[in-house]
Amino acid sequence: MNDFIDKFNSVPLAQKVVGLVIVAVAVAVGYLMVIHNPMTEEISDLETQATSLQREADRLEQIRENQAQVVARLEDLTAQLHVAREKLPEGAEIPSLLQRIHNQAQTAGLSINRFRRNEDISRTDFIEIPVDMDLTGSFDEVTNFFFFVGRMTRIVNIRQINIRRTGSGLTPDGELTVSAQATTYQWNPN
Repeated sequence: MNDFIDKFNSVPLAQKVVGLVIVAVAVAVGYLMVIHNPMTEEISDLETQATSLQREADRLEQIRENQAQVVARLEDLTAQLHVAREKLPEGAEIPSLLQRIHNQAQTAGLSINRFRRNEDISRTDFIEIPVDMDLTGSFDEVTNFFFFVGRMTRIVNIRQINIRRTGSGLTPDGELTVSAQATTYQWNPN
């Protein structure tokens, strides 16, 4: 070890400084190559991953917010479909329809003389189901019946209305005989 120190002391000062600068540069280059550059690359990769993960988190948050809107819209559409199916059912449901029309006529105070189902008429998206009916009652009862039928959930149109007075004279409590065709509709799945 003493030999090394003696040899080192015998080297001129300028060479010692140059050697020290070379060693310092070598240490700096080694630090940059071995420690600093890999850490910088790793930091850059991690920042890229963090940005990507933040974008993914934002996208998932947007999906979560949209999901609530979609679920609310789906519930609204389901309710609308339920109402539409009541108005335009997939089955004819004629017995229940006739019972409802009969109940509306009784509520209005009319006498039902005839209910007769005619042949169905097939259209592109729906089927018309006509029912001929004869009713007897006062003017108020007839108008109330038409009002009640118009307020039914199911679509029922009353057409071909023929009103005749029964009896003679112009008494305010006179009876009317009404012949009409009530038409309801059924969804045509074809």
